[in-house]
Amino acid sequence: MSKKNIIIASSIAVLAILLFVNRTKKVDWTPTYDETKTKPLDTKVFFDQLSHWFPSQEINTLYTTYYEYSVDLEDSLYYAKRNYISVSDNYAIDKPSFEELLYYVEQGNQAFIAAHTFPKFMQDTLGFETDYNPVYLKEKAKASYLEHLDDSLVYTLKNPYGEAFIKDTVSVDRLGYTFNEFCEEQSNFVRIPYKEGFFYLHTTPELFTNYQLLETKSSFYHDNVISFLPEHPVLFEKNIKIDPNLLKGPLSFILSKPALKWSYYLALMGMFFFMLFNAKRRQRVIPIIEPLKNTTTEFVHTLSTLHLESEDYNGMIQKNIIYFLEFVRRRYHLPTDKLNDDFIKKLAQRSGKPQEQIEQLISKILKMRSHKFSTPDPLKQLNKALEDFYTTT
Repeated sequence: MSKKNIIIASSIAVLAILLFVNRTKKVDWTPTYDETKTKPLDTKVFFDQLSHWFPSQEINTLYTTYYEYSVDLEDSLYYAKRNYISVSDNYAIDKPSFEELLYYVEQGNQAFIAAHTFPKFMQDTLGFETDYNPVYLKEKAKASYLEHLDDSLVYTLKNPYGEAFIKDTVSVDRLGYTFNEFCEEQSNFVRIPYKEGFFYLHTTPELFTNYQLLETKSSFYHDNVISFLPEHPVLFEKNIKIDPNLLKGPLSFILSKPALKWSYYLALMGMFFFMLFNAKRRQRVIPIIEPLKNTTTEFVHTLSTLHLESEDYNGMIQKNIIYFLEFVRRRYHLPTDKLNDDFIKKLAQRSGKPQEQIEQLISKILKMRSHKFSTPDPLKQLNKALEDFYTTT
């Protein structure tokens, strides 16, 4: 490496180090509501408190949509009593998941949802309506009260999107409220009965963030809010759904520590400059020999691309079910118009498969027949179950 190149590389490295040392750490007030992060508007403190509020109860975290989670549950877990909890800025649940959640609540379970906004189809189904106060450009002290309890929480308004509240109707039971700028009561915590269970809706989710929980001098308000839920296992739905297995790579620890992360970046920068100034071609150019084209592979690739671009996952699921039932009729001479216990028993006897495997497969088919899907995961799950059946048939 020439003296000039050494000076250039050293100058860039020193500049990078100075920028790292002298950088100012700004507080990030983005309302992400991530239960694994410590930013002010994340929910790690609230999530850690769940084991205190529900002692000796299992705390599970939901990394998928609620429908994808429930479709694979065994009957013993599907009908087990649980508390569903979600804290987010925007409760963006899809219709199939909400239908499963409705069925879950009507069995006598509880769903606690804290959010500023709720889907329109959810409001129509449960019979409530939200509204919003104007956005305030400066921090403002507020208080949230609980109905029929001498308890309140004073907090500093940090939400930049305004304040949400639920309009009072006959279908909602008010449990908490705030006052607007005209000293009018507005419901921010309500209970909505749905058959045997209840939905608990809170329109001030920032009360459950790290900043507000650590800022308040007493936990009585949060204790009283959570006390409406029975002592059952908890299913906590993540606001940011990232599979934890994706975070267990070899670099996850290094990138999680600022000092190690910048050392790693500087090492990569040094390798880049080394290759830039010293890399030379040390062999003759090797000509590229094009392999013979496989037209069959191209044909399969073309058909696969058409299915992928159409994104008709539900159509492919229903076709797989039709082909499976046709295979059963042709191979085992069984009628498939009634997929009942007698059909399962006969198919298990004729195919040699365990009856438990056949029951799980037929249960999955019956569930997927009555729903429409817009994601590839249910298709993958059905395809795996069918492959397990076909492989040893």
